[in-house]
Amino acid sequence: MTFLDKAYSYNFEGITNEVYQFRFISVGIREITKIVSISPINKDLNWYSVGFGNLENHENRITVNDLAEINNNDYDEVLATVFMCILHFFISNPDYTVLFFGNTLHKHRLYKQKISSNIMTLKQYLEISGGKTEEQIKVIEKKQTITRKGKKHERTIREKDLTSLSNSIEIKSIEKYNENKTTDYQFVLLKLKKDL
Repeated sequence: MTFLDKAYSYNFEGITNEVYQFRFISVGIREITKIVSISPINKDLNWYSVGFGNLENHENRITVNDLAEINNNDYDEVLATVFMCILHFFISNPDYTVLFFGNTLHKHRLYKQKISSNIMTLKQYLEISGGKTEEQIKVIEKKQTITRKGKKHERTIREKDLTSLSNSIEIKSIEKYNENKTTDYQFVLLKLKKDL
C-alpha cells in the first residue's frame, strides 16, 4: 500500500469566494470531521495555499480549528487525504501552484518528514520544491491546556506568527525538494507534473 492509498474518502464541497473546500472523516477513537481549504494567495502567480483542521461547533458557531489537539493519531491517513484533495484541485487547475506549510514549527517539521518519507510516491504526480523567504517568520510561544487520558496537561506551542510578514513577501530561494535540506525550507511548493 502506497502513501496515497491510505487516504480517507473525501467529498468536494464546492468553491466559495475562490476557496476550494473538501471534507472527510478521520476514523479512530472518535469520528472527527476535517475540512481542507485551498485558497488563493497570489492571483498574479496563480498561487494557492492549503490549510486543514477539525470542524468544530462551539455555542452554535462553526469553525475550522487548525490548532486542534483532538486527533486519532492517523497522521498518514490525514495527510494522504490532504494530498488527494490537492491532486483533485489540480484536475481543474493544472497550471497552478499550491503552497504547503505547517502553522506551528512541530506541524511544519512533521509535514516535511512525511513528504520526505513518501517522496517517491508523491513525485509520480507532483513537482515538489522547497523555499525560503527574505523575511524571517517570527515565532510566538503560546500556552495550551490539553486533556490526555482524562488528565489536563499544559504545554507550550511554538506557532508561526504569519501577521509578522509583510503583504509582499520576498522569496529568497526556491529549489527542487531535497530530503537532506528540509530544515532550511520555510515552505513547500507543489505543482502538477507536466507529463500526466
